[in-house]
Amino acid sequence: MRRVLSFVAMSAVLTGCLARGPGTAVPYPPHVAAIPVTMPATAPAIAQQFIPLTPTGQPGHMGIDVADATGTPVIAAAPGVVTISLYEPAYGNRIVIDHGKDSTGRRVQTLYFHLAARQAEVGQRVARGAPIGTLGETGLLSSYPHLHFEYHREVEPGARVRSGNNWWQGMVQEDPNGNWVDGPGRVTCYRGQSAPADKITYPVVCRGSSSPGLTAP
Repeated sequence: MRRVLSFVAMSAVLTGCLARGPGTAVPYPPHVAAIPVTMPATAPAIAQQFIPLTPTGQPGHMGIDVADATGTPVIAAAPGVVTISLYEPAYGNRIVIDHGKDSTGRRVQTLYFHLAARQAEVGQRVARGAPIGTLGETGLLSSYPHLHFEYHREVEPGARVRSGNNWWQGMVQEDPNGNWVDGPGRVTCYRGQSAPADKITYPVVCRGSSSPGLTAP
């Protein structure tokens, strides 16, 4: 556990973790193949970028961190069915949504960690943009209010899953910035649009955006 915590602290320094405010995103560290990121001015900051595992399987940061105030609404990044909704010590309140299969027949899911509160239960079907919880800092691996958000896709048949990936479900973590509705690197706030279920909108509500039953300040 100490090794994981020290890596999180180190990577926060390397990425300039904590962005300055809405519409900002910290850079990828120099050793990572970066996706150029364009942020809407109303989108809460990306405070840490996706960092893949090294070829030798050393730890990475397998999602993005979205920083905002505790209690900020967290919303479903795409339509799907909630498969996990629980609290566990390391990552706090966690929700997982299964979005079905992409155009190649591979299953896609998104994961939401460190929630202050969970508002969706296992088996519940949620629309894109539907409130599923609130941003927080629960769990031992959180040191400031943020959403750790991951995007997983089922491995291709016959592909080898590297050690450290979510191999037990046959899933591999991908950089969320490669899967936005508006295109790679173009962070997309939810504004009622429809799109294929494997393409995502921002999982934290943007200023002036709305979702079913929810209006952002």
